[in-house]
Amino acid sequence: MKTHCPATNKDGTPCRAFPVRGSDPPLCSSHGGGRAPVGAPAGNQNARSHGFYVNEVAPLPDPDDVPDSIAGVIHDLAVKQARLSKHINGHLESYDIDVLARLLQLHAQTASRLGRLLRDQRALSGEAADGISAAIAQALDELSTELGTNF
Repeated sequence: MKTHCPATNKDGTPCRAFPVRGSDPPLCSSHGGGRAPVGAPAGNQNARSHGFYVNEVAPLPDPDDVPDSIAGVIHDLAVKQARLSKHINGHLESYDIDVLARLLQLHAQTASRLGRLLRDQRALSGEAADGISAAIAQALDELSTELGTNF
């Protein structure tokens, strides 16, 4: 007769895994049916820097340094992007290729974020819909003129 592990999962549902052969009580390997102990070693502090508690360890930014609008975030990021560009241009000869590649990767990521923020700002302001509508209307007008029809 096959049985299932009698333990419950973290979400409270019963475990449906088969127990490890020869374990007493019959538990699956995740719930301690194997020979090795389950879980982190006693006194493990890794969660303090890698898991749930990470925000408690990291200092919060100064409220005066945090932009209060999307325009502020865009301006702050654009200033940092310009600073990074100036730094890269000033040190092209002094950095080895690995460091330069990482700096250029950071520059590209920042440019991508800046582009997405600008796109989102435009979408939130309603300009994007008006621009698309105007472009579609212009294209339809040109087509109707070219085809000699009225839409």
